[in-house]
Amino acid sequence: MMKKNIILQVCIWMVVMSVFSQVSINTQNPKGVFYIDASADNNSASADRFGNDVMVDTNGSLVIGQNTATPAGKAKVDITSSEPYGAMRFQDGNEAEGMVLFGDKDGYASWGMMKGSGGYMESVVAPIGIMASRVNYPLWFTLYRNYIPVLDDGNYLVMIRSAMTYTGTPIRMSGYFYLCKNDPNPATSAIDTYEFYTNVIDKQKFSVYTVLRAINVKADDKLYVVTSPQSVGISWIMDLSATQVFVYRV
Repeated sequence: MMKKNIILQVCIWMVVMSVFSQVSINTQNPKGVFYIDASADNNSASADRFGNDVMVDTNGSLVIGQNTATPAGKAKVDITSSEPYGAMRFQDGNEAEGMVLFGDKDGYASWGMMKGSGGYMESVVAPIGIMASRVNYPLWFTLYRNYIPVLDDGNYLVMIRSAMTYTGTPIRMSGYFYLCKNDPNPATSAIDTYEFYTNVIDKQKFSVYTVLRAINVKADDKLYVVTSPQSVGISWIMDLSATQVFVYRV
């Protein structure tokens, strides 16, 4: 009886070890310790039948999308994609066109901008509708935030290009663009200001271009771009499709 128990325990142990040696999903032919054939098409004739697979190999590497019958991790995370920008998507609220991925001293990553690089563009989605005289309007961007995040200590240039439709008596009127730090109230937080003057005609467009400076700002500061019609009895409507904000670290 004792011998039978020992034999039974050995058999159970061997079964358990075989179960835990390889785990596969949607395939009977795993290539690593853990293997997922997402489309269950490894036995098909498709040229990219391995491109939808995920594997953990014996070295503990995570291999994703490697289109080969014998995948091998070349790094702890090895991602292959045939689509431009298709290998990885990392969203932390700071992503924008032209950003690069930075790491801190502890190895944590975030999107940021290299000093002296080409900068990046923020598309403007608000304010929408009529902007009244002597009212401050912070610009809102495509990520549904009304500020520009500062990721690193330093100096920044914020270039604004905009077109607006004027409503009011044909006059020579003025308006403002403010760059504010940590608060969208120009009365208390403006760090640079541009006042422009232009001759305008009712229901006609005018354009504005300026560059504002943020000197010696700190990581985690927030920069607000605020605009305001100044002359009494006028209003604007901002053409959002013709308004962009460009940010440069210098």
